[in-house]
Amino acid sequence: MQSNNIQEEVNSILARMDGNGGEDEQAPKQSIPIEGPEPIQDIYVLVVREHEEPDQPHETEIIETTLAPKKPSLLAIPVCFFALLLPIASIAFQLYVAFNPFTATVTILSKSQQVALSGTVQLGRILSPITLSHSQTVPTTGRGHQDAKAATGFITFYNGQLQNITVAAGTIVTGTDGVQIRTNETAYIPAADLTANPPLIGHVTVSAHAVHEGAGGNVQAFDINTPCCNSVVAKNLYSFTGGQDARDFQTVSHADMNTIATVLKTSLAQRAQSALQKQMKHGEALIASSCTSQVTADHQVGEEADQVTITVSDACSAIAYNKDGLLKAVTQLLTIQAIRSLGTGYHLDGAFTVTVHQATRSDTTPTLVFSSVSTWVYALSAQDQERIQVLIAGKTKQEAMRLLSSLPGIEHVAIAWRDDTKLPKDIQYIHLVLLIQNS
Repeated sequence: MQSNNIQEEVNSILARMDGNGGEDEQAPKQSIPIEGPEPIQDIYVLVVREHEEPDQPHETEIIETTLAPKKPSLLAIPVCFFALLLPIASIAFQLYVAFNPFTATVTILSKSQQVALSGTVQLGRILSPITLSHSQTVPTTGRGHQDAKAATGFITFYNGQLQNITVAAGTIVTGTDGVQIRTNETAYIPAADLTANPPLIGHVTVSAHAVHEGAGGNVQAFDINTPCCNSVVAKNLYSFTGGQDARDFQTVSHADMNTIATVLKTSLAQRAQSALQKQMKHGEALIASSCTSQVTADHQVGEEADQVTITVSDACSAIAYNKDGLLKAVTQLLTIQAIRSLGTGYHLDGAFTVTVHQATRSDTTPTLVFSSVSTWVYALSAQDQERIQVLIAGKTKQEAMRLLSSLPGIEHVAIAWRDDTKLPKDIQYIHLVLLIQNS
């Protein structure tokens, strides 16, 4: 029963297909140009029969499908992607190079050398000399000691007898104040000459000293006027002096003089410097400032004194010079020295030091003695740099380095470029980096 139903469905489908074909035959025919074989498509007909249910009519559904193209394998996708990417990347790289050519970086280390110079230059003016003084009184710190000492003098012996009289050395005579005096030598007293007109009394004078040490032996003249020694008379016609008592006292020491003098000199030096600075003009510096000091005191070293007054006097003079004027003059001398020792092409690198050691005075302009140290660098101007770019354009890296190393003033050369590739011919793609060698 079922096979009969299937057969009927198939026959029905074929009948409808034949009916469509009949309609095509009845239509007027047209000539169609044949361009070529048309693609052949497989048409599959699937007949689906629903299960029959009791008491319901059979329904038939016809589905037409077209076979889908076969899917490519997964490995073909990346292969195709890279096959397309490589030409695109090559074209992009060529366009980038065309609009952004590679730049060769050439690093040049320039030579630098130091130039030392010593010399003289006439520059500056002599300031007006100044004189300053300062005094200070301070207690003395020295200590002195005085030993006791006997007074000394002379004794004259008078002889009124008609015979010579001898008075031995060491004879003691006493004054009216009780001071005893001892003779130092024997006195030979001649006899009196009564026949002379007027008569002459024999006399002789000998040295003597006080028996006891101390200031009490300093007797006045004629304090001794007494008979002595075989009827002769002893007298001191002059005062005895030099007698002194033992004692301790203050004196002026070297420390007193030196300490105070040093303090005063320091104070005066500051004042003198300030006074000289007031004479300077804007932009000037002071050189050859010299002061002559003189130290005086009202008591000398070792002299007895409770205090001493010390005075220090300074006579100062100096030379002032314009600092910019000195730098300008030394720069000219350094330039001459650099050209003479290094040749042309070197330029002064930054500031340099100048030391003025002394100044010689003259009637007109002082002469400054100086020394200086400066650094000079071989400098490449804009024109020099362009000439270098033209020189190495299109050359290989080794040839360019050889050419640059032969140029004067270049210490070292480095080129950031491939060894097997020539440098760009267009100089705008050659970049120079200039470095300075540290001396």
